[in-house]
Amino acid sequence: MTQEERKNEYNGLTACRGCEEFFCMNRLPLFQEIPEEIQRKLAGSASREVFLKDSLLFTEGDEIQSIYILRKGQVKLCRYHPDGREYILDILKAGNSIWESLFLHDATYPYSAVCLNEVSVCRIRKKDFMEILSDDREVLFYLISVLSQRLQDAKEHALLLSIHDADVRLAGFLLDRERRWSENEIHMRLEDIASSVNLRVETVSRILRRFEKEGILSREGQGKISIRDFDSLRRIFQVS
Repeated sequence: MTQEERKNEYNGLTACRGCEEFFCMNRLPLFQEIPEEIQRKLAGSASREVFLKDSLLFTEGDEIQSIYILRKGQVKLCRYHPDGREYILDILKAGNSIWESLFLHDATYPYSAVCLNEVSVCRIRKKDFMEILSDDREVLFYLISVLSQRLQDAKEHALLLSIHDADVRLAGFLLDRERRWSENEIHMRLEDIASSVNLRVETVSRILRRFEKEGILSREGQGKISIRDFDSLRRIFQVS
């Protein structure tokens, strides 16, 4: 596709700085309800950056200076216990964004963001983001509603971790991944799944093998799980 064809396809939306492709803000969940004029301004203020696997977008305690929008790859948001154990708060993929604490004064990141593979992001400086949105109350109210959903997701994850039965906890996690990613394939390493649900790797591996034997899911390699029987998975989770 030529650049002119790409421009027509995206209806002339502005390309972010340093990006050869035209950045379509209305395809991103965070911005799809925002007026096109504001989408154009946000796209025009964005810059594209590429990070290699295991790179850090930022670390816990860093000052929040930008909003990150994932274009490609996966990023894990994690914290580390004093004994070195990792606790994964979330796994983000293309289309997701990191911005929840942006509106807090002198806020710092409460977690680190680690690239699970090569990651491409569009980055908008906090100052630019706030200036563009400051005059539109409807957009601000919309962002508050999105933030409320994020808080609800965090609450549900905390409730999930309170479930003692490992089978039920893992089933709930897989269902939540499918709901949020809108696909029946989950691309996550075994270690990352275990850290996300606060279970031992051996426990997660054993449960997944049993689910696979029962035809609930199939596995390919170390990082791909395909859900085959959602009804059975839901029945397991409803035990809680």
